[in-house]
Amino acid sequence: MSPAGAGDHRVTIAGGGIAALEAVLALRAMAGDVAIELLSPAARSDYQPLAVLEPFAFGEMPVLDLRRFAAEQRASLRRDTLVAVEAGAREIVTGRGERCPYDVLVVATGASTVEAVPGAHTFHGHVDRREAGLLVEEYAEGSLKRLAFAVPAGEAWALPAYELALMTRTMLSDRGVTDVDLAVVTPEERPLELFGPTVSRAIGKLLADASVDVYAGAAPDRFEDGALHLAGGTQVEADRVVALPRLVGRRFAGLPADERGFVPTDEHGRVDGHPDVYAAGDAAAFPVKQGGLAAQQADTVAAAIAARFGAGPEPPPFRPALHGLLMTGKVAFHLEPEDGEHPGLHPAPWSPPEKVFGRYLLPYLTGGKTLPLA
Repeated sequence: MSPAGAGDHRVTIAGGGIAALEAVLALRAMAGDVAIELLSPAARSDYQPLAVLEPFAFGEMPVLDLRRFAAEQRASLRRDTLVAVEAGAREIVTGRGERCPYDVLVVATGASTVEAVPGAHTFHGHVDRREAGLLVEEYAEGSLKRLAFAVPAGEAWALPAYELALMTRTMLSDRGVTDVDLAVVTPEERPLELFGPTVSRAIGKLLADASVDVYAGAAPDRFEDGALHLAGGTQVEADRVVALPRLVGRRFAGLPADERGFVPTDEHGRVDGHPDVYAAGDAAAFPVKQGGLAAQQADTVAAAIAARFGAGPEPPPFRPALHGLLMTGKVAFHLEPEDGEHPGLHPAPWSPPEKVFGRYLLPYLTGGKTLPLA
């Protein structure tokens, strides 16, 4: 339990995705009776990391009922959006024009997705499951000969493009389509380079074995006239291109933002110049936008808030620990940077819903089961 009076503190958490959910769970665990309000325009939260499964019928994306979640966590749910922050008055302005007070605000609203490769089909996740599935059907029927998956320049999290390519290969093979011509085009110097050279080499072999060509160090510009045009003037032939979107910040009046609209913070997630406002997840100006890192940011923010309420010591700064789950349609691989103790890549002994390594969210989603991490 938290110290006496902790329940008098009011924390507003804006958002309904991974960072927001993890922040609610972490804050409830660390700060006890603090009053929590979750601000979200929807009454449900889609588990976006599994959106790549749906076009291939390999699984469905879990949906979390935010009303039930809030009730379980003794939090209130306000169906509205964050528009502006009046830091001097400690009030937010919502999309409905309401002014709501807060003691501490956590901005965990995620980012907006925009088209990054004109002419390509932009894969936004859950909402594009039917369109992506139809592309696979066209390929299976012989209407397409070459399909490319593109990672736009400036996006550090390329893993979904590799998953889409590998699962397309698996689905087509299962249907007896052997003449498969697939490619991934990425500005990375090597596949999934954030995990280091050992993982990159292993992923490269996995792609080669699946007959997926990789064009690394290539920044997609546009798709037209049967070719994916790259920065620098070269091109990759393709009948269709599926591109990941570019992420942009939502920008909120009263809060600072970088050139792409993301909110700058310090090492504890506190917004620059705003001691009572924190940001976590894709809304924050951290270069890698990934669910597991979003959850870690939320944990850091919750610990900092608990400390200011006297419910814990001053926490250590945010230190990202990158983990990933690469799904191929056959085997899921756990990815982590090689550090001398861990192999970097190995078959994952758990199921797809455990794709985000959130300290509190993962046990919540899996009924308390723990991960057998290497």
